[in-house]
Amino acid sequence: MIQFHDFGIDVQTYAERGKENDFPLLKKCPHCRAKRPLHRHGYYERNALTPHGDDRIWIVRYRCRECLKTVSVLPSFLLPYFQYTLSAIWQVVKEQLGLTERTNQAPFLPTKDGIIFYVRRFYRNLSSLHSFFARRWRIIGPIVKKEKERASWWIQTLEEHGLDSAIREMWEGGFRHPFAN
Repeated sequence: MIQFHDFGIDVQTYAERGKENDFPLLKKCPHCRAKRPLHRHGYYERNALTPHGDDRIWIVRYRCRECLKTVSVLPSFLLPYFQYTLSAIWQVVKEQLGLTERTNQAPFLPTKDGIIFYVRRFYRNLSSLHSFFARRWRIIGPIVKKEKERASWWIQTLEEHGLDSAIREMWEGGFRHPFAN
């Protein structure tokens, strides 16, 4: 299982601190709900690709002493199973939809095929966004047939509600994030 945590620092600072980051103490198991602190079970490495470079970062794992299941704590600047950071993916999707100007100063952005992949995933998850926001905040998205218009509206809405926190709430509420399969 994956839980998000906002460390309040950027990718580079997180990478520099490595295993010395201020990892949270998990006081309750998200699997079995045992109200006993989880045991720090180790770390694993993964990539965090930003528009300006790549970093190898440590992700902490915890294990419940009751059910023996593990929980990984993912920094909120990452998405589960993606190497590019949330901000990098968000930037290229907005550029592809014409919502921001393209930046040629970022050498480590996804390839054109990668950008199309993220945009298609975002389009595919528009109904999940609609469902989540309707239940969580009673916000109903626009009823237009053009995906680009709907996607633009949802991008603006996510940014207004705080992209990181909205995605964290979606994940914790059992909804897929906007780029999930």
